[in-house]
Amino acid sequence: MAELIFILVSPARGENVGAAARAMKTMGFSHLRVVGSEAHQSEQASWVAHGSQEILEQAQAYATLAEALADVDLSLATTARRRGDKRRLHTPAEAAAQVRSLASSVGRVALVFGCEESGLSNEDLALVDLLTTIPLVNPYPSLNLGQAIMLYAYEFSQAQLEQETDADPKQFSALKARTQGLLDKLGVAEEEPLRRWAADSLGTLSQRDVAMLHLLIGDIEKTITK
Repeated sequence: MAELIFILVSPARGENVGAAARAMKTMGFSHLRVVGSEAHQSEQASWVAHGSQEILEQAQAYATLAEALADVDLSLATTARRRGDKRRLHTPAEAAAQVRSLASSVGRVALVFGCEESGLSNEDLALVDLLTTIPLVNPYPSLNLGQAIMLYAYEFSQAQLEQETDADPKQFSALKARTQGLLDKLGVAEEEPLRRWAADSLGTLSQRDVAMLHLLIGDIEKTITK
């Protein structure tokens, strides 16, 4: 089964981190990473966690989101819908279904949540493969961190992220690297829209698509190196 990691970026209040840990345990998840904050170590977090303190105690701390994502195959960030957004936003159910469709192509998946006040920065959003949002009928009052994590944890627990024992869980991350390498060889500049389009599109593939694209890129690489 693919490993699901919950990453909290700069959480400000220990109570919210404790609620997040409690929601995770309720749905059967235990891997928590915290970026740029010690809120998970506070007494308030422990009080609210109520029976889920081991998740806080075993949480891994990182200085930056890039470091927290270094060993992750597929990452999804939660964000509010903003005017002018060009990247596709998936609902929690769509995000869980997409991860399931990638099946054994991924071994480690991360759900990234921003701080309570300001969410994730544009720089942080640029680091992830897919964006996801909770469609709210009325955005005020918005969901708090614990509620949001409970919703995602439920959807992903229902998706049953099964993984074949004989499959390569690094297929997807390898495809990302090969795609970026191909774009480099073709001279596509970092700021060109094609780069962002390619990155966004890769996250919407199925396991079969990943395998087929590996073959296609291999053929292209052979052709351009002749």
